[in-house]
Amino acid sequence: MDATGNQVYIDAYYKSNHAHVKWSFWASLIALVIGLMVLIIGVGLALAGSGTAASVTTTAAGIFTQFISAGFFFMYSKNLKQLNVFYDKLIRNQDTMFACGLVDHIPEAERPSVVQGIIGALLSRSGPSTEITPELVKALADAKQSGTALR
Repeated sequence: MDATGNQVYIDAYYKSNHAHVKWSFWASLIALVIGLMVLIIGVGLALAGSGTAASVTTTAAGIFTQFISAGFFFMYSKNLKQLNVFYDKLIRNQDTMFACGLVDHIPEAERPSVVQGIIGALLSRSGPSTEITPELVKALADAKQSGTALR
């Protein structure tokens, strides 16, 4: 898959996740409003002196619906957090593609050191336990070319 096709796929996936988060928020809000209305109706029935069973059942249903909406909001917050993680990965991907595209505009004599710097930066941003610098990447490449192994 080429870079453009990959970007289209990532954009479509992001839009899909964004739509799911939006639906999750609205479902949470609707459940909250319905639960609040049922709770108010139940309390109103109790205060009006209507049948005890009806007012208790309606109030309990309102409280139960409030718990359901709290669960929906919890799921919404998890979805939103996941969307933010994905968005960060999308930005990293775009930065990588941009950096690789800029290599074509570097003079041919300077490209190897620029490519090594990009590789070092890309590897170090993923958070390995050992810091990988452009100098380390260059040393590894030189060792590979000379046929010696680094220990």
